[in-house]
Amino acid sequence: MSNNASVPTSASNTPIAIDDDESPLETNSDPSLLPITSRHTSAVWSDFKRKRVGDVIKAECNHCSKLLAGGSKAGTTHLKDHIKICPKRVCQDLRQTRMFGTKKNLNDKNDTMTLAPYEFHQEDGRRDLAEMIILHEYPISMVEHIGFRKYSKTLQPGFKVPSRNTTRKDIMKRYELEKENVATLLRKAKGKIALTTDMWTADNQRKGYMAVTSHFIDNTWKLQSRIIRFLYVPAPHTAEVLADALKESIQSWNLDLRLSSITVDNCSTNDAMMEILKGVFPYGSLLLRGDFFHMRCCAHILNLIVQDGLSAVVSNGVQRIRDSVVFWTASDKRVQRFEQVAKQITPECSRKLALDCKTRWNSTYEMLSIATSYKEVFVVLSARNNLYKNPPTPEDWEKVEKICEHLEVFSKTTLSFSGTNYPTANLYFPKICALRIAISGWLLSPHDYVRKMADIMLQKYNKYWASVNGLMGVATILDPRYKMALIRFYFAKIFDEHDFEIEVRRISDLLRRLVDEYGSKMGKTQGSSNQQDFDLGSSSKSNEETFMQEFAEFLQQDKDSNCGEFKDDEYAKLVGELEEGFETCDIDSGTSGLCTE
Repeated sequence: MSNNASVPTSASNTPIAIDDDESPLETNSDPSLLPITSRHTSAVWSDFKRKRVGDVIKAECNHCSKLLAGGSKAGTTHLKDHIKICPKRVCQDLRQTRMFGTKKNLNDKNDTMTLAPYEFHQEDGRRDLAEMIILHEYPISMVEHIGFRKYSKTLQPGFKVPSRNTTRKDIMKRYELEKENVATLLRKAKGKIALTTDMWTADNQRKGYMAVTSHFIDNTWKLQSRIIRFLYVPAPHTAEVLADALKESIQSWNLDLRLSSITVDNCSTNDAMMEILKGVFPYGSLLLRGDFFHMRCCAHILNLIVQDGLSAVVSNGVQRIRDSVVFWTASDKRVQRFEQVAKQITPECSRKLALDCKTRWNSTYEMLSIATSYKEVFVVLSARNNLYKNPPTPEDWEKVEKICEHLEVFSKTTLSFSGTNYPTANLYFPKICALRIAISGWLLSPHDYVRKMADIMLQKYNKYWASVNGLMGVATILDPRYKMALIRFYFAKIFDEHDFEIEVRRISDLLRRLVDEYGSKMGKTQGSSNQQDFDLGSSSKSNEETFMQEFAEFLQQDKDSNCGEFKDDEYAKLVGELEEGFETCDIDSGTSGLCTE
């Protein structure tokens, strides 16, 4: 039996004490090395040697030769921590690694595969699962579906799919986290907050919900938009009910003293709601005592202008085209029949028929523009299918084609207004002015229905834009590319000489009033009332790109006269005062900077 015993060897006659009561599993010829025994069960010992240094036992890293405590009372936590950061360790255990695909840039189609350490965390999987359900509006019950659980096990056997209730808690936890992030972002913003709100009806429930979105400039001068509320509003949706819901949303985020404006759609209920709210919030905290508290949605104004114009001249024709689109998209068989005939008659057209939403004029424009390219197909099918009744008449097609040519400028402008990231106030002014000039030009059309449409559109335009183009004009002046020159350039094309001077002075006076009010809240006196009056001259007299070219020529001709434009030093002074105040404004005291949507 003694022949089978494992006895440590040593160069000296003095035996080396072993702190293990188990038989050693390995030996080494190095007299200072100690064996790894059956007591050393941790996987970390595959990366370390046990070594006697003087009177103590150390653990020596196999990769970098660093010595750490290695006695029986030292434990292995510090050894594991070292392995994670060891600069010379190369991962050898493929069970602890994962192939990661990387790309040099987003356009690179070839992945570069890299073998890297991988550690699974159940919490990360639950977080990503909750995020997936939120992003794609999946039902929470999907986590209990057998197919989903089987699929998850295939991807990651270690992931334990949570229950429905646990997933719901994870989603609410994520909601609270995101809410706090938005609250922090709002607290840090030094400027005023603009709000937009609209009602939304769920198709499957027929219930009304209010969405409230905040818009502001953060401290890095980036435009931010964040949804701060999405709440159910019980019927009836009267002005009082909507006002209470919106007021509660504003107060719950402590935005009472930081509002610049609230933008809503144009309807009588919203008008009444804004009148109620205007009396709720302190006048002193609003821009010019609430003159711009109620703003009207530009995209909705465009919708009203076009809808009124279309209904006045081609309402019956539009309805016949709409009915035709409904008929030929009602079943797969009809769609196939329509496409067969279209390939023979109009092989160059490949767009599918699209039905419009009556409350969105640009969808009506898309429906009409597609349908007109297939007008011959509709004519042929009307003679072949007895069920297809009341097709559009030749006069309908003529009117719709001509009107679609004119409405293209409205379509492009609506798309610009509906963007989510890039639209800022200084971009609106040239677009709405270009629309005004275009509509005025349609009054000279040889077609009476075009002239009638233009007249109705012009009336609606004048009704709404007068109260909106003030702030847009101010934003244009603060754009160093335009200053006051673009205001004069466009107004000279829109107004006669008398109204031109009045409108230009109205915009410049509004800017001074805003700067004076802003300065007074900052404890400064602007003294802009003593500035020299401007000599409001005139400029040359008529698609936005063309106007920008004309504007460049206008600037060259007007370079020396400086008629009606802020002098460079005056402009720099105004902008400097605004920027200086923005840097030093005190949110807690309610004296925040000027920031409009």
